[in-house]
Amino acid sequence: MKNHWVREHFAAGQVIFNEGDIGQDAYLIEHGKINITSQRGEQIKILATIDQGDLFGEIALIDNMTRTASAIAAEDATLIRISRDLVVSKLKHADPLLSHILQIIVDRYRAALGATQQSGEIRSEDGLHKLRDYAVNQIKIAQNLSDALTNSEFELHYQPVVYLDDGRLGGFEALIRWNQPNVGFISPLGFIGVAEDCGLIVPIGRWVLSTALSALTQFQSAMDRLHPNQAPLFMSINVSARQLQEFGEIDELSALIRASGIDPARIKLEVTESALIEHPETAVLALRQLKELGVLLAIDDFGTGYSSLSYLSMFPLDTLKIDQSFVATMLESEGSMRITRAIAGLARDLGMNCIAEGIEHAGDIAALREMQCEFGQGYHYSKPRNHASLLEYIELHGAGRQA
Repeated sequence: MKNHWVREHFAAGQVIFNEGDIGQDAYLIEHGKINITSQRGEQIKILATIDQGDLFGEIALIDNMTRTASAIAAEDATLIRISRDLVVSKLKHADPLLSHILQIIVDRYRAALGATQQSGEIRSEDGLHKLRDYAVNQIKIAQNLSDALTNSEFELHYQPVVYLDDGRLGGFEALIRWNQPNVGFISPLGFIGVAEDCGLIVPIGRWVLSTALSALTQFQSAMDRLHPNQAPLFMSINVSARQLQEFGEIDELSALIRASGIDPARIKLEVTESALIEHPETAVLALRQLKELGVLLAIDDFGTGYSSLSYLSMFPLDTLKIDQSFVATMLESEGSMRITRAIAGLARDLGMNCIAEGIEHAGDIAALREMQCEFGQGYHYSKPRNHASLLEYIELHGAGRQA
């Protein structure tokens, strides 16, 4: 996959681009300082000196007109170059209204920039600063994600999924964590959205699937040794909307599943409601292709997004997952209790099983059993654990535990 974020090093005095050049890329300053200059007759005037964390040349990402200023390294600098192709590819799939609005913004920005350059000043409104800061932060995360994949900074944690009737271990959900150097663990909420937007979710998703299936083989071996004659364990693995949209990627995932040697019926691929609704025609074809392998398919966080009963018959689903927001409040909220009961009943009527997320108290279990919800996961049973800690859990609780 093409890398849209590339690090480049510039020595002090080196020209990054010249006024009048056709712009193709933007740059984020990782280290060092950059002078933004303009030719004024025989003189070169420094319009601004910018440093670490600043973004420059960004208009080139959505406008192929010439550069209105030059950029020169004021000292040795490291920059992250951002490809214009990335933005262009996204605009092709964007709402035409969005593209039109962006062009208006560009035109107004250029007009304002021309006026401020003539006065020797560069001004920016608070809203532009906030938008710029947000964009810079997203770019930083994307570059760090690319490095993380190369440097093996990701790891999987596994949360046990148990049979609610007796607490036996049924399987696990694989959950990615980013162990960033000098920062520590970052939850998926902090980076999955960026990974989805920039396309890195595709290679990350392959790594997650391969790693989780390898772990399942080891967990099953431990289970067979410590608690023989139990039902085979399953592994739940999240699949993103981006992966479902790329049919070539479905072939890659299918190849990984075949190569693992694991019975596909022990692999449960989870998708969100939004992933199904955004591109339903593509999603149904992708899921049917995966279903032909024999894997199980689950819809995650059911009831929290664009719930539509029509697509439950459209997609070849096996499991509904009841979101933790309903489970955690159902004993105090009659509304949450009714929603939880309705989802469990819907799953049963459609021939699916259901998994209740976010079980934190023993009192939740009796209610879920009464609803005939088969599986549960949550801190009452176990938090997500790393590989070594999960092996300890199997030894202590694999055969079941009191609710």
